[in-house]
Amino acid sequence: MYPKTLLTAALLATSTVYAQTFLEAIQKTPETSLFSAIVSGLNDTFNDLLQSLSPNDGGRTILVPNNKAIETFMVNNNIKTPADVPIEKVIPFLSYHVLVNNVSSAQFAKPGGAIVQTKLQDEQYALLRNDSGQVVFGTRKAREEQKAPAIEIKSGVEGEPIKIVKEDVMFNQGLIHVVDGFLTLPTNCSKTIEYQGAERLVGYIKRLGLLDGLDSYPGATCFAPSDEAIEKALPVLMNMTDAQIIDAIKFHTLLSAFYTPDLQDGQKIETSLPGTSITVNIVDGDYYFNGVMAKTTNDIARNGVAYVLDGIMPTVFNGTITPSKSSTTSAGSTSTAPPTGTSTGAGTTTSPPTGTGTPNAAAAATAGGSMFVAGLLALAALV
Repeated sequence: MYPKTLLTAALLATSTVYAQTFLEAIQKTPETSLFSAIVSGLNDTFNDLLQSLSPNDGGRTILVPNNKAIETFMVNNNIKTPADVPIEKVIPFLSYHVLVNNVSSAQFAKPGGAIVQTKLQDEQYALLRNDSGQVVFGTRKAREEQKAPAIEIKSGVEGEPIKIVKEDVMFNQGLIHVVDGFLTLPTNCSKTIEYQGAERLVGYIKRLGLLDGLDSYPGATCFAPSDEAIEKALPVLMNMTDAQIIDAIKFHTLLSAFYTPDLQDGQKIETSLPGTSITVNIVDGDYYFNGVMAKTTNDIARNGVAYVLDGIMPTVFNGTITPSKSSTTSAGSTSTAPPTGTSTGAGTTTSPPTGTGTPNAAAAATAGGSMFVAGLLALAALV
């Protein structure tokens, strides 16, 4: 699904000569001794996971939690020794930590970051197109005061992003990055957006009987107006019919998973509401959809990806972007400089269909009126 992000030919040649196995590599690294003990106790289970990748996968990259991360995991799960770690509990985590390509720290650090597929294919955590493995998003954080920039890896939203603390350790099948925590297993789209501050939208989805459809569609993109956005739009929402609200929810859903590395400034993408599309704009590292800024990006869900928005998208977009000077992305957001080149993810761009809505709704947005109300008026005009 995703293009192979291989290392340079020189690095690949070096790694071929550098023939230490995965276990040999982590046994030589003091900060991964506990992980080594856990893997050794799994007999051939982890080795089978490594060998399950075909030659066409282009190598593999293993994210190895350091000793501090293992100790925290054991305490939280009342486990006394690495030998007591239950296989059935750790295998999904281990599968999620095996990336199906050679991905160097330089690949994660490129502008826009990188989406990488993993070996986590259990449908409880990965419901994507073509039975693809769940993904992670990696990017280099902006430089903090007196600190070197760190590469963060984002997974399910119920946990914090983890950081790479030791980069590009080579073994005979690929690369190892030592990280300071475990990835978090993703949850359904509805739980993901609820966790990220769109609980009111989930309430509408449940009431209208759309929950199963939202959470069972493989590889979707869910745009979720935040609770604050819904609060500001209540005067209009209270006068909308259920059919109008259903159309509004469809307009905020894409039928392919679009992560930020798949997006380009000016790109148009069809929504699940027939005959409508949205326009993507990228301004100073922030992502806007029909003029509405994403508060969080790349919220990885079991069945795709979610974005929590600070407003409700209007169906009629006049192309004007007004970045908020005070707006900052949340801890779960990973805004980065936009990538260049063509889209590389699961989603496909389309030519813009004829716009729908009313001149009054468009004028309201143009005049600088409430984006929330203007968006809902435009959505109401669809029926």
